Amino acid sequence: MDTFGNLNDWGQVLKMLGNLKKTKKLDEQQTGLARILRYGQNWRLLETALECAKEIVEPSQEFLKAICNIMDSRNIYVDARVLAVDALEYLVPRMSKDLGGDSEVTRPSIIRKMKNIQDSIEPPKFQEAITRCLEVITKGRKHEVSKQS
Repeated sequence: MDTFGNLNDWGQVLKMLGNLKKTKKLDEQQTGLARILRYGQNWRLLETALECAKEIVEPSQEFLKAICNIMDSRNIYVDARVLAVDALEYLVPRMSKDLGGDSEVTRPSIIRKMKNIQDSIEPPKFQEAITRCLEVITKGRKHEVSKQS
């Protein structure tokens, strides 16, 4: 579901994101959050959507793919890429184990992407975020989120 409408009206979208975060209804808006991440024309929307990602209880393939694309893109500024890695630190441990073999984004594929980044030349701040995230993911620690009924 995507209720965000015109992303050029970013002030309204930010208010919606704030309300969804307060009411713990972000999981239901992952299609819209992914669209915000793909849109990429407004840094406030991008960063807010990445911060909201930490509150997602059951991440969708579409949303995870959008976050991974930000992490991978050298065309996106490093602070947004760090936020994407931070979001994955929360989301990967929460990924459903029953995604099936045809899933585009899997835990092993995300770990492989991160290890490839570790082996490349990237800013130290980004490399540190990748290292920290890989530690969390590979050791199986979870950041807990309470899901409101």
